[in-house]
Amino acid sequence: SSSMKSRAFSSLPSSIYGPSAAWAGLRTINQRRSNFKSEIKRCFQNMKPIVLRGFARSWPAMQRWRDLEALAEYLEGGEEAGEQKLVPIEVGGNDYMDEGMERQHVMFGDYLRILDLMEKEGPLSDSFGTEQQSIPKMYLAQYDLREQYPELANDIEFDHLSREILSSCGRGEIQRVNFWIGPSSGCNSPMHRDPFHNIFVQMRGHKSLLLCPEEHAGSLNLYPPPQQNTSSLDFVSCNANAEVLFEKFPEISTASADLEAAVIAPGDAVYIPKGYFHHFASQGNLATMSVNFWWL
Repeated sequence: SSSMKSRAFSSLPSSIYGPSAAWAGLRTINQRRSNFKSEIKRCFQNMKPIVLRGFARSWPAMQRWRDLEALAEYLEGGEEAGEQKLVPIEVGGNDYMDEGMERQHVMFGDYLRILDLMEKEGPLSDSFGTEQQSIPKMYLAQYDLREQYPELANDIEFDHLSREILSSCGRGEIQRVNFWIGPSSGCNSPMHRDPFHNIFVQMRGHKSLLLCPEEHAGSLNLYPPPQQNTSSLDFVSCNANAEVLFEKFPEISTASADLEAAVIAPGDAVYIPKGYFHHFASQGNLATMSVNFWWL
């Protein structure tokens, strides 16, 4: 039965399936643990990605976002009586290219409590105790929460980041801030590129990251316009396993020497140069929260 399978799976050593095993065998993205401002500037000039370990460890969000129930109460405490703040949740499907995905509006506090329940109870089950494989995936993706909750700008040290760090890179103009919040599994983005430079910060849970330089676009089997920034190859189904990736999609093997991977933990950030292809997937067993800054 499915419950037997999941028990056997979870009894194996976590190191086999744990976050550290993601994309094993591929090159690791360069990492730094200090001098973040100068490292971002250097990598910006060279158009090279870098993982910044502990970049956001002093952000207020690192403490405040740990306890989902407390975060829901904190945010609701600032609301007027009867004022409900709805957020658009992607429900169903594997990612934003999946036709099975639809958007539903949910109160943000309720969404956080659902994630809290899923994290504490494990896979949701019905009254007979049989595991429900049909719980739809849920993801608050690419959404700027600051409009509804201005106090969050302080949690992510927005002013410091824009004024002290990004101002010396390019025009230093932040184009958009996106929050990404979802359960421990199923929070994926397909391999795609953006027309902006990107600082992506992990605040809770873990995510694996796979990067592919722009010159290998021809190996990624991109969708036709208007989604020509996105690969049609199903990286999600490879479960961060490089052997499976090359087996399923031999065309990507021409890029194998230039593919780079990492797992980012709470407090870590990654700089992704403009035009660099990237694929994120949630790892581990905690609800995941991230924020990214697009700038030019």
